[in-house]
Amino acid sequence: MEKSFEMLGIEDGALKVTLASFQLKGDAGLWWKYEKGSVGGAWEAFVNTFQEKFLSSAAREKLREQFCQLKQQGLSVAEFEATFSSLSRCAPELVASEVRRCCEFELKLRRGLKMRVCGSFIREYRRLVDAAAHMELLMQQEDEGQRGSKRSQDSQGDCRRQR
Repeated sequence: MEKSFEMLGIEDGALKVTLASFQLKGDAGLWWKYEKGSVGGAWEAFVNTFQEKFLSSAAREKLREQFCQLKQQGLSVAEFEATFSSLSRCAPELVASEVRRCCEFELKLRRGLKMRVCGSFIREYRRLVDAAAHMELLMQQEDEGQRGSKRSQDSQGDCRRQR
């Protein structure tokens, strides 16, 4: 659901709760019918209450551990951010503030990107993710330029050897 909300630009918590609860069927739908009065329209409260009901403590602990071990590695910034956001719900104490969320995100970025992004000291999560995505794009362009330059040098060397 988070990906859908992000793609559609939905930030209003109450609207997220309404849209997500509309999707609930069977036991989950019945559960929500009785629980919505105590949860209200807060998105984080909805997610936490839902997870407590439908995810065992062992499953939540496994997801928390996955978050703690998470590293960007071969993922794009967009893919990594989606995974980070999803798993961070299972470790709310590690991302309790905007500053902590930014610090955790930076720590988990791959080394080259981390070295370029961390120096900016961005402590607003959305801006940090945007900066990391932008830097990733610049690094890819730089790599492509270097490969193109290397190929050009290699082909020039081939031409000289043929003479």
